Amino acid sequence: MTEIISNSSDEISLKELVLKIKEWGSFILGKWKIIGLVGFIGGICGFFYATSQKATYTAKITFVLEEGKGASPGLGGLASLAGQFGVDVGASSGGGLLSGDNILLYFKSPSLAREVLLSRFDSSTSTSIAEVYANEYELRKEWIEDKKIGNIHFPTLNSNLPYSRLQDSLLQTIINTILTEQFTVARTDKKAGFIDVSSTMQNELLAKIYCERIVQKVVERYINIKTQRQNATVQKLQLRVDSIASLLRQKTVSSASLQNSSSIMDINPLYRTGTSVAVESTLRDKTLLSTIFASVTQNLEMAKFTLSQETPVIQIVDSPILPLKKEKMSSLKTALLGFLFFAFTLIFGVIVKKIYSSLMEN
Repeated sequence: MTEIISNSSDEISLKELVLKIKEWGSFILGKWKIIGLVGFIGGICGFFYATSQKATYTAKITFVLEEGKGASPGLGGLASLAGQFGVDVGASSGGGLLSGDNILLYFKSPSLAREVLLSRFDSSTSTSIAEVYANEYELRKEWIEDKKIGNIHFPTLNSNLPYSRLQDSLLQTIINTILTEQFTVARTDKKAGFIDVSSTMQNELLAKIYCERIVQKVVERYINIKTQRQNATVQKLQLRVDSIASLLRQKTVSSASLQNSSSIMDINPLYRTGTSVAVESTLRDKTLLSTIFASVTQNLEMAKFTLSQETPVIQIVDSPILPLKKEKMSSLKTALLGFLFFAFTLIFGVIVKKIYSSLMEN
């Protein structure tokens, strides 16, 4: 008996559910005119929004980074010998400022972006990249309309013109927009050394120049930082080699001059003895300088070899070529999305209003 009542209750509940669905369906269909009108308005809004948006262009550079290998373990003896002269030839290399994935973070450096933006757009003009960016995104119009800003320009760094607090503030706003919305850098594979750098902007040439310029700056600074210590060592050893070589030439000339003087017949034995002592002393200094010169030269060559080993190799694999990849918002798709969004929003609002009215009546 209980099962019969339960089944009956279930049938009644299911029947009520179907009726409710039909009721709501009829109610919504009864509003089809207003829903269609609102959806049509949404489609028109979506269409005009898509047509008002400018196309964007993406410039992409792919390069491979091979870290320096450092000095060979077999050079440890020479490194110890160089240490006796107070120089470090870098027999072992460790992590550095831009080791590992630090180079990816370095691409997002605001100071680096500032340096690129304040460089010349091209060789035929003195206009900075920041100037072109402000004109392309119509920022200057907004600044001119604002009485607190006015007509602001961004001269290049080479012009040596001072920057005001307002100029720095506006430039920082541009940098934040680029780094957060228009610029990306990532490894294509965690195990590989390939790195993709891309910039997406409304101006095709602007996107290409910014992407190429930022990679150029990073490569230059990266190699300089990675080899700075070892390069200083090479320069220090080169100065010592040049200094010793100069002294060695002086001693060689002095030795030759004294030997010529001693070869002349002199009837006075006292003068002959003094000349012989000077010749021996000069030859001894010359031999000592020759030994030191050979040792320091050996250290210099080893330091140069270490420098070549520690210098990272960066090879551009793919570079942006005009025309760049163009991305434009589809007018039809945006119109359809606008229609659906407005229509469903109205349906939801109508349903909520009906439920609220029913609750208030009850």
